[in-house]
Amino acid sequence: MKVRVKLYGVFRSAAKSSEIVLDVETNANIKAVVTQLASREDFQNLRQLLLDNSTSDPRPNALVLVSGREINTLRGLDTLLHEGDDVAMLPIAHGG
Repeated sequence: MKVRVKLYGVFRSAAKSSEIVLDVETNANIKAVVTQLASREDFQNLRQLLLDNSTSDPRPNALVLVSGREINTLRGLDTLLHEGDDVAMLPIAHGG
C-alpha cells in the first residue's frame, strides 16, 4: 500500500524532498516506515537527524503524526497505517 511521508524543517533539507511516497506492506506500522526511510542510502543525512543513536527511535527528535494525530496518542511506533495515510515528521528543537 502507499503511504505519503511529509518532511518538515531540517528533515526536508536532509532528504532534499518535502514529500516521499512509500510502498509498505498492508498493516504496516510507523516503525516499518521509519525503518524503510532509514535504510535508504540516499537518506543517510535524514537518518542521522531523525533517529536517536542509542534506541533508533525517532521520537526524541521528531513529532510524528499520522493523518494529523500524534502517534503517542495512538499506539506509538506500533500505530497501524492504512492506504492513503499521511505521516508527518516535524523536527523537535533541542537546546538551552
